[in-house]
Amino acid sequence: MIRRWFNRKHKSMQPVHETQSAETAAGLCKKAADPDPVREISHFKSRLKDFGIEFSQLAASTPKELENRLQAIQVAEEIAADPEMRNYFLTWKRLPLLHDEKSQPQKLTMKRQREYITALTLIFIENYQVLMQYVPGTGGKH
Repeated sequence: MIRRWFNRKHKSMQPVHETQSAETAAGLCKKAADPDPVREISHFKSRLKDFGIEFSQLAASTPKELENRLQAIQVAEEIAADPEMRNYFLTWKRLPLLHDEKSQPQKLTMKRQREYITALTLIFIENYQVLMQYVPGTGGKH
C-alpha cells in the first residue's frame, strides 16, 4: 500500500546515493565475527541524533499495543527494503509515508510512532546485529 503510493508520487525524483559515515554498522559487523555492542549502540545513537531523536526517547515512544508495534515493524521493513523509499528517508530525514492524505487514521498512528519507526528503519538499513535481537518478530535476523 505505502510502496504503491510512494512510487506513483515520486516517479520523477532522482535517486540519491546514500551518504553514510565511513564506519557503518554493516562494516562494524563484517570486520569482527562478534559485533561489539558498545560501538554498535554508540553508532546508533549518533545516527538517531541525525534524525533529531534522542536514544532516551525511544522507550517512551514505543507503542504499548502489540498490534501497533507489529504494524510499525512492518512499515520500517518496507521502507528499508525499497531503495527509493530508503533514499528518501536517508536524504530528507523523514518517513515517506507521512505525506499520504488518503490514509488519515494510519497517518495519525504513524505520526505518534514516528520516532519508533525511524529507529527501526535505521536498525534495518544499517543492519545492527546486536540491536536486531531486540526487535520482536525478526528473530534477530533481517
